[in-house]
Amino acid sequence: MAQVEGSSLVAQSIQREGIETLFGLAGGPIQDIMGFGPHFGVRPIGVRHEQAAAFAATAYGFVKNEVGVAVLAAGPAVSNGVTGAHVAFDNCLPLVILGGSGAQKGRYTGTFQETDNVPMYRGITKMAVQVDSTARIPEYMAMAFRKARTGRPGPVYIDLPSDVLQNEVDEESVNWPTNYYTDAPSPGNPDQVKRAAELLLNAERPMMIIGKGVRWSEPTAELRQLVETLGMPYVTSPMGRGFIPDDHPMNFAAARSAIMSNADVVLIVGSRLNWMFGFGRQFPADAKIIHIDIEAEEIGSNRPVEVGIVGDAKAVLQQILAEMEGNTAGLAERAEEGPWLTALRERVESNAQSIQSRLTSDANPIITHRLLHEVSQVFPRDTIYTVDGQTTLATGRQVLQSYTPASRLNSGSNGCMGVGVPFAVGAKLARPEVPVVSVNGDCAFGFNAMEMET
Repeated sequence: MAQVEGSSLVAQSIQREGIETLFGLAGGPIQDIMGFGPHFGVRPIGVRHEQAAAFAATAYGFVKNEVGVAVLAAGPAVSNGVTGAHVAFDNCLPLVILGGSGAQKGRYTGTFQETDNVPMYRGITKMAVQVDSTARIPEYMAMAFRKARTGRPGPVYIDLPSDVLQNEVDEESVNWPTNYYTDAPSPGNPDQVKRAAELLLNAERPMMIIGKGVRWSEPTAELRQLVETLGMPYVTSPMGRGFIPDDHPMNFAAARSAIMSNADVVLIVGSRLNWMFGFGRQFPADAKIIHIDIEAEEIGSNRPVEVGIVGDAKAVLQQILAEMEGNTAGLAERAEEGPWLTALRERVESNAQSIQSRLTSDANPIITHRLLHEVSQVFPRDTIYTVDGQTTLATGRQVLQSYTPASRLNSGSNGCMGVGVPFAVGAKLARPEVPVVSVNGDCAFGFNAMEMET
């Protein structure tokens, strides 16, 4: 009877999930996972530091709309990946980290690189578990992919002891899970959808916030139809840009404070009301909040909502549009001529004039606004930008435009420096046909500069 090694089962599990690339730095006991990868159509990318492996895998998954995979050797390699898991967890990005560990049979005897890895990851992952037998590897891998990508996405840590990876089992004893998750979109409650449609139809100063959570259902057509049907202005989270092109006339990011301070109905799609949006406190006290999110516990967080809809962003937006059908004649035209958009456009024009001199400044050394403006003139609309640092982030928000989905990556909610270069590596491997530009400042480049060698 044919035998199969645990490392081979891991590589096959990755291939069965449809993932073509993994990131890691070869070392014991996970080197054979990377070795078996090419035999099953999975390309291993060797990085220079395990933190970068987790970052690159996270970016790869976001850009490619799938789960990223990072493979880490035992001991310090596993601890080096913690920051990557933290970034993925804080930004709700699907990632599976496969970490090596010492043999189960020698636990607590002081074996080489013996570390209790699972508790280290438990607080910054959706799930952290250790595989208990070689034959069950496919079961654990299926569990990891399901957990990482369903509901609110996020990272999962799977601990792989050396004996579990190196042992061989009969191929016939291995159970390969199938159909282990559903990707069927979840519609919203019809009563809540109806109420949301009524509020939007009757709003005088509506606005929409688009977050990066829309990535996973990508409702680009629905988002655009909604803003154009209602004449509704919108802003985005930093990584929520591009799902409607930044040059759309309803994009009022340049009047963000004015729009948030004066809206009477706020539609939030795939975003949290965390610090990035002032915890919702900037909205008027009587503003009606409509929040669409895949995660029920997020709705009502930091700000009471008038309507909370738990469901898939694309499915719920389709429901709202269907509910509005027949009642939207002339709304966009009236909005176009009305005081709401007129006031916002005046604010956009004023803000644009305030930075115009910086875009064309001849100061020596060159200032960041001029530098990024020149960069933006060189690269095409489908360019992916990874932006790292602090001043560069702030300036990049004003100057660099995003026109396609998942084309803007940065440190996100927890402000981690060092993501720029490894994010660019992952993004380029996910979409090799488009330019990827990494903008680094404020010492951020030095955190993972050696990934240029990757």
